[in-house]
This record gives sequence, C-alpha cells and structure tokens, in this order.
Amino acid sequence: MGFRKDWGQATPFLAFCVFTFCWTNVIFGLDTSTFGSLQALPSWLGQFTSTGSLTTLQKAIANSVVYVGRIAGTLTFEPIAERFGYKMLCAAIAVVQAVSVIIQLSAGNFDTFIAGRTVSYVAVGWIDGCISSYASEIAPAALRGFFSGLLAPMANIASVWGAGMCQHYATEKGRVGWMVPIGIQLIPVVMIAACLPFTVESPRWLVAHDRYDDALAALSRLRGRAAADAGQCEIELEAVAYAIEYDKTHATARWSDLVGKVAYKQTIYTVLFFFFYPSTGNAFYNAYGTTFFKSLGLGNKSFTYAILCQLLGAIGGLTGLLLTDRVGRRPLLIAGSALLILFDGLAAGLASKTVRTTTMNNTVVACWMLMLWSAKISWATHAYIVVPEMGGVRMRKKLVMVGTTVDVLGNWLWGFSAPYIQLAPATKGPKIGFLFMGFAGMALIFAIFFAPELKGRSLEEVDELFAKFRWGWEYKGYKTTGVGAAVAQAEQHENVDAKAGDIHESAVGEDDKTMDAQVRVQSV
Repeated sequence: MGFRKDWGQATPFLAFCVFTFCWTNVIFGLDTSTFGSLQALPSWLGQFTSTGSLTTLQKAIANSVVYVGRIAGTLTFEPIAERFGYKMLCAAIAVVQAVSVIIQLSAGNFDTFIAGRTVSYVAVGWIDGCISSYASEIAPAALRGFFSGLLAPMANIASVWGAGMCQHYATEKGRVGWMVPIGIQLIPVVMIAACLPFTVESPRWLVAHDRYDDALAALSRLRGRAAADAGQCEIELEAVAYAIEYDKTHATARWSDLVGKVAYKQTIYTVLFFFFYPSTGNAFYNAYGTTFFKSLGLGNKSFTYAILCQLLGAIGGLTGLLLTDRVGRRPLLIAGSALLILFDGLAAGLASKTVRTTTMNNTVVACWMLMLWSAKISWATHAYIVVPEMGGVRMRKKLVMVGTTVDVLGNWLWGFSAPYIQLAPATKGPKIGFLFMGFAGMALIFAIFFAPELKGRSLEEVDELFAKFRWGWEYKGYKTTGVGAAVAQAEQHENVDAKAGDIHESAVGEDDKTMDAQVRVQSV
C-alpha cells in the first residue's frame, strides 16, 4: 500500500485513543527527567540530605530501588490486562500515580521520598506493556509501527518538560524548587481521567472474551464510518475472531512456549532488544545526565544542556516514529547502532582527558545529545514496536512482559552499579562511555544479521515468518499464506466485497492437511 492509502486508514478517533493511553508514558518521562535533575538541585539536596550532596550509596539506591516497584508492575501486567482489559489498567495507572505524587510531596526524609517514587514505578511497569500492546491491537498493520511507537516520543517530550522546569529552579533553595516539578506530575493523571471514558477497549481483547458485538462497535469507531458502511470492519473482525478461535482450539499460550522450538527465537530477540535499549547509554543518562555534566565542571549550564539533550532525544524519537513505517525497522536499528558507537566512543575519549578546552567540553555535550538522538531513532523506539509485533496475537503479552522485565533489570543494574563502575580505573568517570560503545557494537551486529523486518505485517502473520527464516534480511518481501494472510488482507481492506465466510476459506487452505500444518506453525 502507498503512503496515502496507508494513512487513509487512520481516523481521528484512533489517534485520540492512542494518545489518551500515551499520556501514561508522560508520567515516566517526567519522573526520569525530573529526578535526574533533582539530584543536582540545591532545593532538593537541602531538603533530603544533610551535607548538600548524595553519597555514592545514596545515588545507587535512589536510582535503583525504584525498579522493585517497576518489576512488580511488569510481572502483574499480563494477568491484569488479560482479565480486566486495557482501559481498566490505564485507570489503575492514574490512581497509583496520584498516590505516589502525594507521598513524595509530603515526604519528610530521603527514604520516604524514594518510597513514593517506588510506588510510581509500579504504574511504570504497567505502562511499558499497556501502551504498546493496546496500540498494536487497535492500529491497522500499515500504521502499527507509528502508533505502537508513540509512547517513546511522548516520554521524550515529557523529559524536555521536566528538564525545563528543573532548569528554572536551578538556583532556588526553597521547597518550591523541588515541589513544583513533582506536583506537575499530576497533570497526566488529570488528562487520563478526562479522556479515558471516551476511548474504546481493544477489539481483539473483546473478541477473545466473547464480546463480539462490543468488538464490532469498537472497531467501527476506530476505522471510521466509511469502512463500517463498506463492510470492512466485519471482514477484519471475522478474520481476527477466526484466528483467535483457532488458537483457543488448537493450543494455549503457556509460559513454557517462550522456550519452545517455535517461539524461542522471539524470546531471545526480545531479551536482546530490551538489553540494548538501556545498555548503550540511555539508562545512564536518564539517571545521571545532569550530575555527569556537573562533574565535568559545567556548573548551572548543566541544566540547560539537560534540556537540549532531552530535546534532541524527542526529535530522534519522532524521527524514528515517522520513518519506521516508511523505511522499515532494520535500517533505523542499523544506522542508530552505528551512530551510537561513534558518539559513545567520542564522548568518552574527549571527556576522559585531564585537561579539556571549552571546545572539547562542547563536543562532549554535543556527543551526548547525538547519542540520545541515535538511541531514540533505534532501540529506544523500536523495542516497543518490534517486540509486540514479534509476539503475534497470543504470545504478545508474555513477550512484552519478558522484554520489560529485562528492561527493568537493565535499568536497575545501570542505576545501582554506574556510580561504582565509575570508580574503577578502566571506566573511571566519563570512561564509562567506552563500555556503552562496546554494547553498541554488539547491537550493530545483532541488527545487521538477526533483527527481523516486520513492517506492514499483521500480528497473525508473525509466527509463520519466524518459523521460516533465520536471517533478518529474509523477512522482507515474503508472501504469507493461511490465517495470517487473511487477516493482513482484511486489515488493508483488500477483497472487501468478499463475504465474511470467505475469510475461513482463504485462511484454511486447499485441504485439511494444509490447514493443520498452518495451524501448527501459527499456534505458538
């Protein structure tokens, strides 16, 4: 399909639903950016430390213990979403975030403040899976990359917002200097409360829970009146329902399937996607970016540089989002990884010099900005696009849980260990960038040889693709058959004059033997 025809499937209501859910990720963006700067703000340090600075242990605890909450949210995401649906989970996120902000604002000591952030990270654990899964289920295949990836630029824009607030209070020593940036985190809660009642539940989730009429009504609103009047929604939903029914009849999604002979590749790839996401410099910057700039002797300019870094990151996220459905997933992963090697290495080399000129310092800052830009166009955005796609219909939630668990562990590891890693001679101070450079090199090898190209594929096609191919470049251009092909045609509004029953015929194949083979391939 062409660009115009692809975007002709987008409707204002589809965008409204996705953006409403993406408001939850504003919570995460505000928190990471704000706390990264709070650790250097005199108002916060004066309130929660006795010496005006954090010890190495306090830095490690403050930037790692919150992931206890996030892992709790990650591990409970799938059963909650499966039982109660995405809308109910989104409402729970708003409630938990409101409680967290209240705890932080009323905190009288360091431990209570960190406990409040830990509560917030339960919601963050839910957010990781909720947005990407919901968006991937309601968006047409041709636009799935864009809508599934919206969570990343929303977080990036929120990070610019948080960094800007902290820069405004860079010299403020009163309580207002840290309370306003924390209190602002209630704005996403208000937006969710105002918009969520007007969204719809995922049609796929409704079909899976035997609510076909509700699913058809929801899909008709998402696809628009023209598609509904033409009968396209009935055909698409019939294909989805048929695929789900086959999965229910012939197999069940078990945790053991993640290491089975069909889905083990998706599991390995999921782990690697979410390992490279935090390990190429992104997690370190989120936790210690502003304090790192201060350690280079940049003073209060560090807060301004933090805004610029987050701004470049936001631009990178939007760039990746706009290009992923045009050029594909693989080219952006490969290009981003190559650029990460360059900027991580250059920043570490220049910043580790004992004597630096102003030009060198400016180059280091520029490298960090471009590092964030490179991370956002590649792993930071595509981890949340490709992993939900790789899971297909049945394994998606479980793969997202695996991926976000790896992400949590990675962020916890970097948050806790980075202050200690920087004490070692080989990775002292800014030399830690060489470590990120090494991981970026590993990411480049994976992107070239193994990262799959799933642009424009329906969720039902994925299992067939993974059963057939090993190398990343082999996925593009393959024409699928069976249930996956039928759903892809329905999502693209092809053969709309066919009766709903014809979906069964095209999905099944010419005989029962062919059908059974296809089912075995596609039922992970």
